[in-house]
Amino acid sequence: MKLKKFSVPYTDDKRMIYAKEYLEKQGYEYTDKSDSSDFILLPVPVKKQMFDGLENKIVFYGMGDYKNGFDYMKYESYVLKNAFLTAEGAVTLIEENTHYSLYRANVLIIGYGRIGKALHNILKGYGAYITVCSRSSESEAKAVFNGAGHIGFENLKSENHADIIINTVPHMVLTKSELSAVKKDALILDLASFPGGVDTLVADSMGLLVLNGRRMPARYAEKTAGYLIGEAVSDIIKEEFN
Repeated sequence: MKLKKFSVPYTDDKRMIYAKEYLEKQGYEYTDKSDSSDFILLPVPVKKQMFDGLENKIVFYGMGDYKNGFDYMKYESYVLKNAFLTAEGAVTLIEENTHYSLYRANVLIIGYGRIGKALHNILKGYGAYITVCSRSSESEAKAVFNGAGHIGFENLKSENHADIIINTVPHMVLTKSELSAVKKDALILDLASFPGGVDTLVADSMGLLVLNGRRMPARYAEKTAGYLIGEAVSDIIKEEFN
């Protein structure tokens, strides 16, 4: 089956506009009529109702489940590239909300998955002093090999000297016990998906600054993020249909 025509029914997320632009540059033909298209492009995160009326269509979407579809968020190349956009956006958000340089700042990265590693690579270039908090011996070895210090999660309850704390772990890791150890003038950036990894009510009661870093690629790099979605869709089509 050759896929040529496509439609993008939801464009509130500007990434979809840029994904459309990328696909057109690759030779795909856009149509605003979904019934005459070969495939449909939906946003991330996709909502269940967006699939209504598309039962017989091939659909590309992010973070969902559809029998005739392809979730581009499950493709490793896309996720890795997106992690670097998230990390880059995180640095921008930090710089907008601090009065000092990242150079020589003490930065604690919680979690050492794709985003944690991307953050480490970028922040190392700024000359920050980086400590990684993770569970596995493998992630500890990688972090230390790449020049970072390392602590376990149990150490988060000890006195914390970090100027900047960035959480990437998608479950609650900074509760009252951990937050009590944080410096009062520290900045906390939570990149974890909803409901996040920081008890924001407790943090607020302690006067700690917590920044919400969700949907980072869409906030600071809409065009690149959209192009990455288009690129992922194009790659999937080449793998699955050509």
